[in-house]
Amino acid sequence: MKFVAEKNKSKRKDWKWGKAVLIFFGVVFSLIIIASAIIVGYDLAYIDRVYPGVYVGDYNVGGFKVQDVKNLVENFNNRLSRDGLEFTALDAKNQPVNFKINSISAGDPAVEIIRLDSDAVSAEAVKMGRTGSLLRQFWEPIKIYFFPGPHLKAPVVIDKEKLKEALKVYLDPLTNSSHNANIKINNPYALDYEIIPEQAGQVFNYDNIADKIKEKLITLSISPISIERDQFFPTIKYDDAKEATGNLPMIISYGDLGLNYVDPGSGILRVWALKLEDFASWIDLMRDDNNNVIFVLNEDKVKAFLETLRPALDIPAEDAKFQVDDNGHVREIVSSKSGLSLNTDKTFNDLNQVFKERNYHTEDIAKTVSLTVDVKEPQFKLADLNNLGIVDIIGEGESTFKDSHNNRIKNIANAVQRLNGSLIKPGEEFSTIKYAGPFTAENGFLPEMVIKGNAIVPEVGGGMCQIGTTLFRMAMNSGMPITERRNHSLVVSYYADPVNGNPGTDATVYEPSLDFKFLNDTGNYLLLQTEISYTQQKLIFTLWGTNDGRSGSYDHPTVTKWIAPGNEQDIETDKLKPGEKTCQSAFRGAVAKFTYTRITPSGEKIDQVFESYYRPLPKICMYGKGTVTSTASGTPME
Repeated sequence: MKFVAEKNKSKRKDWKWGKAVLIFFGVVFSLIIIASAIIVGYDLAYIDRVYPGVYVGDYNVGGFKVQDVKNLVENFNNRLSRDGLEFTALDAKNQPVNFKINSISAGDPAVEIIRLDSDAVSAEAVKMGRTGSLLRQFWEPIKIYFFPGPHLKAPVVIDKEKLKEALKVYLDPLTNSSHNANIKINNPYALDYEIIPEQAGQVFNYDNIADKIKEKLITLSISPISIERDQFFPTIKYDDAKEATGNLPMIISYGDLGLNYVDPGSGILRVWALKLEDFASWIDLMRDDNNNVIFVLNEDKVKAFLETLRPALDIPAEDAKFQVDDNGHVREIVSSKSGLSLNTDKTFNDLNQVFKERNYHTEDIAKTVSLTVDVKEPQFKLADLNNLGIVDIIGEGESTFKDSHNNRIKNIANAVQRLNGSLIKPGEEFSTIKYAGPFTAENGFLPEMVIKGNAIVPEVGGGMCQIGTTLFRMAMNSGMPITERRNHSLVVSYYADPVNGNPGTDATVYEPSLDFKFLNDTGNYLLLQTEISYTQQKLIFTLWGTNDGRSGSYDHPTVTKWIAPGNEQDIETDKLKPGEKTCQSAFRGAVAKFTYTRITPSGEKIDQVFESYYRPLPKICMYGKGTVTSTASGTPME
């Protein structure tokens, strides 16, 4: 009996333990189900949005959409172009010198020196918590929510050469000349040369300055940047250069150089002779891998020469295109063609290597180098253009070129023809410069007036902003995401709103840096049809594709502030004869804005506010020297 009782007691104990285990696992399973439901709900609540707790620099972008993050960063780009970036340096007396560099080179819309990459950082922000394993995607959003971060860094794109040019204006007076010893060959045949002694000194390291700018801007901060001078110690000295000249007679004895190229179309051999007297000024000194001072070719000078050959060598690739006839029917009319592009890096390295061999008493040294020309394949071939579903008009845009000059009209018509029939593939970012350019004389563009700094000057390809503005309006009426747009620096009548005459809905285009772009996020191909009406003096651009239910519109721009142009400037110049006078009209500045509204295929409404700043420009009159006796005011224009 005692045994039976003990056995029953053991069974009851096992049953209670088993029940407890079942309850435990049941609770755990229920918690997992509840947690999973919460996470899924959380993810759905922030679909296409940045998870809470993500920062760009010091700015919380939780809940933002990709375009919202991009707009935040683009606002900083606008501040950089409007207000510039402030620097502080010390002069020779250790007194602070303050100056600003505008992100648009010296106010010139042709060159953008500094730019924050809004596309990259906005894409990175929305990816946070959505990459990696399923477990990581489960845990990461929770972690970010309760422990905010990370602070993403906005990539900074810097044109280092243009930055250096802009900085040197202010920094060169604060430094002394410093360089390695070098050689200047006056007459190679007579062995007439001179040695330029080295000079130590304090210099500014422009690469370090660029790095400092990046460190500052990646956090979306535009506070002043302090820059210091570095001590430069020459690595090649006078005695080194003098010793190296013992090899100069041998270097020269090898004689001329040559470049050759076989035209792939005609098969004709083309040869460029480089006479010794021509490239003697390209010769520099450097140390080789064994620390010996040798003679080499200067990379900048060689590449400058090679660029003069490019127009005779480069052939742009041509995409296959559709065009639309008068009845709105799409047809294939242009076959694709491969293009060619001179590779200056490879060509220089090959030429320099041949020249360097002269230092080592090598026999049978080559004297001729083949130019390296890369094949550029077209993006679209006729075989790729079938079954694209281009059946609906997605949207249209218009602008007027009334009262334009003859060359301006011809440039616009040329670009219209180049754009007509262009295909934009799914997911592609359309670029005006890519599809309409390059804006060169070789492509049929003529000189026309463009805005450069404080001057309105003729330049090949002028008038392309008419194209950018029409595309901008077409893209908005089509409901496309605008990925790059910059307003003009001045208020220009061609681009005024047709209803209230205000500025604001324009888009400037200036090769290579100022572009208008939009994203084809329809999931289908788009076709661009362009039309020019000479009788009505207007452009009509139409975007074709597959209608996915989206729509777009924009309201008429309002001007929140007009800015007076300021006092007239009178400038004396030797470019005019005494008594001659030319004047450039004044432009009043403005601050304008309007709202672009997109309705997505899912029915979501997205508002994007475009703000534009147009700087004022006074009337500027140029007088031939001796015309006026008073001191001219203002600054001479280039």
